[in-house]
Amino acid sequence: MNPEAREYKCPACGAGLAFDPTTGDMGCAYCDSHFTLQQLAELSAAEEESAATANQIQWDTYEKTEETGDYSALICPSCGAEIVADSTTAASECVYCGNPAIIRQRLTGMFRPDWVLPFKTTKQQAVDALKKLYQGKKLLPDAFTEGNRVEKVAGMYVPYWMYDCQSNAYMTYDATKVSFFSDAQYNYTRTDKYVVARGGTAQFNGIPVDGSTKLDNKYTEAIEPYDYSDLVEFRDMYLSGYLADKYDVDSAECNPRADERVRVTMTEELQKTVQGYSSVTLRDARVNNTNGKIHYALMPVWMLNTRFEGQTYTFAMNGQTGKMIGDLPVDKKKARKMFFKWAGILSAATSALAILAMLLR
Repeated sequence: MNPEAREYKCPACGAGLAFDPTTGDMGCAYCDSHFTLQQLAELSAAEEESAATANQIQWDTYEKTEETGDYSALICPSCGAEIVADSTTAASECVYCGNPAIIRQRLTGMFRPDWVLPFKTTKQQAVDALKKLYQGKKLLPDAFTEGNRVEKVAGMYVPYWMYDCQSNAYMTYDATKVSFFSDAQYNYTRTDKYVVARGGTAQFNGIPVDGSTKLDNKYTEAIEPYDYSDLVEFRDMYLSGYLADKYDVDSAECNPRADERVRVTMTEELQKTVQGYSSVTLRDARVNNTNGKIHYALMPVWMLNTRFEGQTYTFAMNGQTGKMIGDLPVDKKKARKMFFKWAGILSAATSALAILAMLLR
């Protein structure tokens, strides 16, 4: 049986509704009507109650289960076309009519998120942020900025595991203090060696770990942090108009990454307290995490792709804060020109210092 694709229709004109990050409600791109989430929830409940009491005969149908690998087809409720989606897709859009579709079966039970952080930025803001990223990049090829066209912009909700824990850490460091003094005959260097111990306790809330294999962690971690004060209880209406995945990496597989992020943070914070030494080297680190809790949430990300000279360049933007990251091409001719320019400046400066030293003799 094809999974059901859920679409929120505009009560005014019947077109598909999408979540509007600028107003926080559901908007219709055709008649410009807006409805609160509560209004749509009440309307949906009334429609379901009416359908449940309708006197209709339901006929059984002969169905044959067919193995489809990692992909499955769902029926668009607006135009009746089949939408092909992989096994982790939870929200998509119909390629024929463009209306948003939510696969509700993939957001139930253990796959239902606890929270969702709604989009706060728009598609146009993502495009504008990409153009701003180009500004001031002197080594960018001129043809890239002049002829650049964004091929694809997609707003998607990325599945995250969020970890809470209390961390108790104990660190020891090898440290030195170096001093210099002289007498009438010699110059002396004195090095005092110390073993420094530090301990501390910290509470961590919402350590994020990407639960999807589709998006490289270098992107998801680079656009952090998120402001968790905007987290709300999950409702699938927030997904309308965007792409969304359910996790395909379970929390057990993500635990080591959460542990590593706690360990690195505790090490860095405790080392900041070791001051007044000439050198500090970590000798031993012991980190024990307790009272661990795990939550499942969806976070907003804008993904942008553009092509240049046959290569695809991918950019990611935090859908809440607008933080943009990505790799940019480098004009090799400009890079060589800049290298020789600075080499000439440094060479001239070195020559000038040499001449000054000779004059001062």
